Amino acid sequence: MPETGKKTPIKLALFDLDGTLTKERSAWEYIHRRLGVWEGQAEKYQEAFLKGEISYEKFCQLDAAIWKGMAVSQIEKILQEIPLQDGVDDLLAYLRSKRVKLGIISSGLSLLANYLKKKYGIEYAVANELEIVAGHLTGGIKIHVYYDRKKEWVEEAMRNFSVRPEEIMAVGDSHGDIDMLRMVGLPIAFNSSSKTLAGIAKISVESADLRDLIPHLKCFFE
Repeated sequence: MPETGKKTPIKLALFDLDGTLTKERSAWEYIHRRLGVWEGQAEKYQEAFLKGEISYEKFCQLDAAIWKGMAVSQIEKILQEIPLQDGVDDLLAYLRSKRVKLGIISSGLSLLANYLKKKYGIEYAVANELEIVAGHLTGGIKIHVYYDRKKEWVEEAMRNFSVRPEEIMAVGDSHGDIDMLRMVGLPIAFNSSSKTLAGIAKISVESADLRDLIPHLKCFFE
């Protein structure tokens, strides 16, 4: 049920990217599959990471190395074809109409985060950065956001926008969003794959449409 009663106004909305703003839970896997390098190659790295056999850094490095030498324009084209969640335009427009600043904190790819930042006029975006030289991928990566460590970026956003935790909403879908949601006044789980995440969320929505969040948000602006 939507929350009722007067609440602390929300001034900043932070979103996970993969699986939250997009329908794909992993932009990495989406690209690998499009390039035909997922089965028997990239999927092995993911399995090794999930089993604790390699670190997150090593996982990202191995993944990025697969694309060495590719034109960045080819990767950008694939990323821009990732389907967005239904209702993303309307949800962001609704928040913008309430003068809420928007941000993305993602352990996915900065190429996608920055594309959406420009597309929707999002004020803040941080994600992991593929290294590029002369328009081609070097196979290297700069890791800014670790899979389950988004706290420091929430803190940076708080400083940048001069907001308090209770003035922030954050939306995520997976275990990697737990520390982000724990830091904010309005934690929201959207199609959560994590029972822990759903448990700490004040609002938990299972839906194919981000517009279904709007009824839960109205009491924060009225």
